[in-house]
Amino acid sequence: MINSNLKEKYWDSSTDKQMVISVVGTNQKIDNSMLEIGTFALEESLCSESELKFGACEANCVKFTARNTAGNIIGKTISIEETIDGDSQNPMPYGVFKVASDVPTADRTKRQITAYDAMYDIINTDVKSWYAGLSFPMTLKQFRNSFFAHLGIAQVETSLVNDSMTVNKTIVATQTDDSSAVTEESAISGKTVVTAICEINGCFGNINRNGKFEYVFLKKIVSALYPAEDLFPSDNLFPSDANTESMTGHYITFDYEDFQSKEITQLEIKTSEDNAGAIVGTAGNNYSITGNFLVSDKTGAELEQIANNLLPIMAQAAYTPIKSCTCVGNPCLTLGEPIRFNATREIVETYLLQRTLTGVQSKRDSISAQGTQTHSAKVNSIRDTIESVERRTGKLERNADHLQSTYEDLEKQTSSKFEQTAESISAEVNRAQKAEGALDASLELKLGRDENDQVISMINASADQIMLRGNRLIIESNNFQLDGNGRVSIIDSLNFIATSLGDDIVIIGLDARGRPMLQNIRIDLNSVTDQNGEAIGDHASTADHATTADSATTAESARQCIMASTAHYLQGIGLSDYVRISDNGNLIPSSSSVYCGTNPNPFAGGYSSGGWKTTSDGRKKKDFRKLLEDDRFERFFELLQPMEYRLIENDEKMHIGFVAQDVEQAMTDCGISENEFYGLEHAVFSEKDFESNEEWEKFLEQNGGENDMYTLCYQEFIALNTVMIQKLQNRCNDFERRLSALERK
Repeated sequence: MINSNLKEKYWDSSTDKQMVISVVGTNQKIDNSMLEIGTFALEESLCSESELKFGACEANCVKFTARNTAGNIIGKTISIEETIDGDSQNPMPYGVFKVASDVPTADRTKRQITAYDAMYDIINTDVKSWYAGLSFPMTLKQFRNSFFAHLGIAQVETSLVNDSMTVNKTIVATQTDDSSAVTEESAISGKTVVTAICEINGCFGNINRNGKFEYVFLKKIVSALYPAEDLFPSDNLFPSDANTESMTGHYITFDYEDFQSKEITQLEIKTSEDNAGAIVGTAGNNYSITGNFLVSDKTGAELEQIANNLLPIMAQAAYTPIKSCTCVGNPCLTLGEPIRFNATREIVETYLLQRTLTGVQSKRDSISAQGTQTHSAKVNSIRDTIESVERRTGKLERNADHLQSTYEDLEKQTSSKFEQTAESISAEVNRAQKAEGALDASLELKLGRDENDQVISMINASADQIMLRGNRLIIESNNFQLDGNGRVSIIDSLNFIATSLGDDIVIIGLDARGRPMLQNIRIDLNSVTDQNGEAIGDHASTADHATTADSATTAESARQCIMASTAHYLQGIGLSDYVRISDNGNLIPSSSSVYCGTNPNPFAGGYSSGGWKTTSDGRKKKDFRKLLEDDRFERFFELLQPMEYRLIENDEKMHIGFVAQDVEQAMTDCGISENEFYGLEHAVFSEKDFESNEEWEKFLEQNGGENDMYTLCYQEFIALNTVMIQKLQNRCNDFERRLSALERK
């Protein structure tokens, strides 16, 4: 427990609490006024496994949201402490953390900060160069002191039960010419080292509130004895002393398992799964340590001595697992501390293994302590450690769930793994990236047989080919799909690779609008029939002369010209885009979205004996407003600059009209947007708007390298001219009336 003098004050909700978060090395501080209410959380964990695992080392974390901070503090170290009832001489420490995330909120008024203690750096650091430079043999105490000195982290002074055991070099760490480098196959993480140290001493690793590494042991719980209720309230009868902190009166919700994690009665230590190792204690609740590299070179007698030292320490951990508990927050309580709850029917005694402490003034603690009734035989075997005692290593793991065989050859820089379960078989062979020479590998997997004993699914893989065989083949990926019915979906295009021309030829691609289109293919028209079964080749020898044929499928000047001589329709890329030629000679588009020409490729001109008609039915319009009521258009009319000019491509005749850029400027000056006046269009293009790259390049060349184009719809100016003439007419009529009145006088 930290600062037990403050424990009772934290149980009292009326106690004034002032938290200060200091950025180490600066004058920057974050106090209560800057913390967003309800965002502060301290997450501490000794062991988060569903089954208690000795040697666990987990990083603690603090999260909070602050406002009015002096910018990003990611990567900086923060120190947190809290003053109780103004007693600044005895603050409550929360710990030292390194900021890993500092994210501003959407409105940029606050910052969401996440920081971890030094354990985060310990377990994620590569210490292979440190290990390679050690001078073996040495004692375990010398080994751990060297480890933490290398990391620059102080330890709480402690004597560990196996501190005096000899540590030899059991991990292969082959060096290159650079003495600080170690080959990839012998990478060693800080987690591997610190976990091995704690495991072989029956404890857990934790960074305490002062920023030091602390070895945490689960002390034997001393139960409290209470007199029978019928003996109270005698003054000379009190509960016997207990080493548990009582949570009675402080918890709000509480849920626990209906069993107790039993005392460990037997300990087994093995250097590998197929090694006999050493067993001490009596059968019952067995705990197994396998693959700890610190003891991988030990003899049976040495392992037995280590286990005898260790079993009494581990045997103390007997407790009732806590599913969940919400109680009044008290930072004086620390990880590994025995606590008890006086439930309605029984006294529940456990350890504080995990907690999330939230809030500042009104604190809440969410506490849990997971565990099982007895330890499973395999849960602690084949740990995530390095087991390279020789240049070549082999490992076989067998249990009821699977069979796994792993083999590594550090000399050849190869490794292989085979795993078999009831549902699947998998195998892999790898060579280190920097190793030279090709590596052949093969795999064959057969799945299921039909009633005729025929294989219905098979996968065969080798270095140069992969063969798949089965009743149905299904492929699902982000850019390609093949479903069980044989339907293929592709995202972009279907290509022929490395043709005789030396290029990749697109067979099915997408046009500028994202619609599929056949490209770059030759068709034997005599082998293609129309919907009536008649060969297309009988209708036209080439599609270029569709007007002389009864029907044709393609034409250069019209995507598809179907039965052109009998005047049916001109069809575009999509089936819904076409122009139909009616019986009386009208060209009828499929919808109002079909255009004649485009902005960058307009028609040069056109002739009509009857004039063009534009849809003007009131039933096709909405949002009416009289133009006379908008004074902006009168100002716009005055700013228009009628010009005479010649076209660059045809300078023989003079034209009169407007310059689109002048019209745009007049609109801007009058506050009229393009959405309010359809007469002007300023279009910006990209390569996707053209049928080919050649057309796109041609457009840019003809347009002076610019990718935009202005157009005017002069029809829109008719209404503007009309309204201005009406205004002038109204003024003339007014002047005539006023003149007549003067003449009568």
